Amino acid sequence: MGLWLARLAMSMVYNSKMKEAIKAGGCNTAGDASGALNEAVEAAVASAVARCGSNGRKTIRAHDIGSGSSGSAMVVASRVKEAFKAHGCNTGGDAMGAMNALAESAVSDAVARAQANGRKTVRASDF
Repeated sequence: MGLWLARLAMSMVYNSKMKEAIKAGGCNTAGDASGALNEAVEAAVASAVARCGSNGRKTIRAHDIGSGSSGSAMVVASRVKEAFKAHGCNTGGDAMGAMNALAESAVSDAVARAQANGRKTVRASDF
């Protein structure tokens, strides 16, 4: 249980914002959903670091993360920036908007998958 608490403490996603978005989509949230969304954000961080590095840059920009921008603040910006810094990268001004858009898209897709499967509860497997 100690490892679980450590992962929860270092979550890169605001669980309350995720739950609000899932509820707005007409679904409920299973207990394992926040961990799955957090893993998706962690994977996006790793991918952005790799893309930035392969282009010979040290600053992660929105196009390293994906398309779109959002001001929803679903991701914990300080923790995402800390993760970028741990990999030796800086954070561009547009990176958090793209990371929030990625998180919003993941939640939207998970809601759609749960509903397509005839469920009202979004589970980790929907991410």
